[in-house]
Amino acid sequence: MNLECLNDIITDNLAIHIDLTNIKSWIDWNTGLTAFSLTKWAGAISDNINLIDFGLTGFDNGRTDIIWSGFTLTPNDTLFSMHRVGYNEVQNPTTGQTSGITVTTEYLPMSATSVTGGTSNYFDLAGGYLQGFFKLNGFNYQLFPARYNTGITIETLLYLYPDSEGIFLMMGARAEDKYNPYFSGETMTGITTTGVTTSFDNYLDAIQENQTIKSGFGVFEERMEATYSQPNPLDNIKNNVIAFELTEDKHLAYKYINKDGLIVTNASGAIIERTGFTWITITFTPDSIIEDPDLLECAKQRTGKLKFFVNGRSVWTINEFPEFYFKALINDKEKQIGVPYSISWGGGSFGLKHSWHYDYQTYELYTGQDTAYIENNFFVEANPIPAECYIPPTGSTYLSGLSLSADSQTFYGVDECNPMVMIPMTVMRIEFTGTTGNSYYIKYNHPVSVLSNRDCVVELSVFDAGFFRIGATKKISILPYGNVDVNIISETVFDSGFGMWKPLKCVFRINDNTGQQFINIGILIESSDTFNADVPLFVTGFGYTAADILVQDPRKNNLTIEQNFDSAFIGGIQKLRIYDNALTSSEVLHNIYWETKNNPYQNIVVSKGGRIIYR
Repeated sequence: MNLECLNDIITDNLAIHIDLTNIKSWIDWNTGLTAFSLTKWAGAISDNINLIDFGLTGFDNGRTDIIWSGFTLTPNDTLFSMHRVGYNEVQNPTTGQTSGITVTTEYLPMSATSVTGGTSNYFDLAGGYLQGFFKLNGFNYQLFPARYNTGITIETLLYLYPDSEGIFLMMGARAEDKYNPYFSGETMTGITTTGVTTSFDNYLDAIQENQTIKSGFGVFEERMEATYSQPNPLDNIKNNVIAFELTEDKHLAYKYINKDGLIVTNASGAIIERTGFTWITITFTPDSIIEDPDLLECAKQRTGKLKFFVNGRSVWTINEFPEFYFKALINDKEKQIGVPYSISWGGGSFGLKHSWHYDYQTYELYTGQDTAYIENNFFVEANPIPAECYIPPTGSTYLSGLSLSADSQTFYGVDECNPMVMIPMTVMRIEFTGTTGNSYYIKYNHPVSVLSNRDCVVELSVFDAGFFRIGATKKISILPYGNVDVNIISETVFDSGFGMWKPLKCVFRINDNTGQQFINIGILIESSDTFNADVPLFVTGFGYTAADILVQDPRKNNLTIEQNFDSAFIGGIQKLRIYDNALTSSEVLHNIYWETKNNPYQNIVVSKGGRIIYR
């Protein structure tokens, strides 16, 4: 490259170029603190992709406040972007509530600041930083190579204070795999048989199916059997993350996880005494080139030369440095969106510190409350599922013929502390007061929040004291319904029995990938004849269980990435350029020379042929 003829920065191989002084690089000037690259990688590709499972991982760093939410990409989304890092605070409903979780997003502190006396903006960091992903494993989306054959160059313009320190750039996996080890509330058995599913019908675990040959088999076609294993969680981050930082005593340093899962760190001898705008450049030049591009991602790890520059001048060189490049997690593609192939600017990553998992909770609809509660929470209507040529009421019409009340005089339970003492048990009493009705629906009067991609289990107990007429066919069932399809997976109904408590159960789910919906739950009572008057039916233990609350898994606290990379830069960030090749020393100096020449506000004096002025 003839630098003598180039009167600006080098643009060849410039894959990511963020400049917060440019309106095109920072769209949300007042609110978003989101940065966009001005250029795209030559091999960048995106597609029409509906990432329905994005919230499973995007919820953890504040990219969304809805864990079941999706994210859509288009072929035009080929510019790398970085978003402000945050975390979500969760308030789960109690067992008496049915409306779902409440989420508040908190963002790590940072602000937009202008250079004194000018309009050149930068982000002033006080614990906050930006983060984005450049590749999605298994999807047709990649904005930067995971491995670069001819090296890499990272240039960033920082604003240094006297107390500046911390990680200013990190690449690779932003966290361990949150679904390995699995959490019981999401995958109840630990093997792929039950629990929450993704849009690809995979369960939320890292269980791998392996086909092995049986020790003995009679039919050749039946020689294989499935076995299941769980990957070592540490394997996901070995050789898969690297960070660059400024130490408290102003030395440049690097930190990475090696092939053995150990933290390797080192600091330069040079000290950066300068304050204000400062250019930090990092290059890695491999010792050999992989001739066959098809072998690039699977070739043996190389060594190379890692160099650090301050304002265009080399200050530190490490020879035979192990090549750093990045890989996917060992799990299904939809459960790692945005976790590997990540870049943090202005900080590292807090790992799984703020990660959330689904867990089960049972919601009580009726468990012995008084008559006032029953009157306020239950509504009698006709069968809401229309028969042929029949349109049911909309729900605003109360169907007379049944009386609902609380009964505390019919049933007793034994006191746990004194078996000789009987405790009155309050139940719902249902009596027929009409003359012609033979079908009633007792609806819980508040639609309940239901999430897709999991089963919901509704249960109750019923006692028939003679409610049905002799000889009549009879049926009591749990019926969920709403404005969306409700699929009954299995059910236990009452169709016979007298003078004993009998359990009812209904397992249902709404259509997959429909997110949150609101469903009515109630008791459908049917007969081929009218009912006996003044002979009650009793109900208790009416509730439903679903994996719809969010909890944190304490086993995932203080893991390797959180322990070693949860560090934000104290200072400012303004420009970031990443090339998919290693610039030479003269090219690095050329870039900084033209930067400072075109932007005198940086207050950096660089001479191409002379020395750099630090103060």
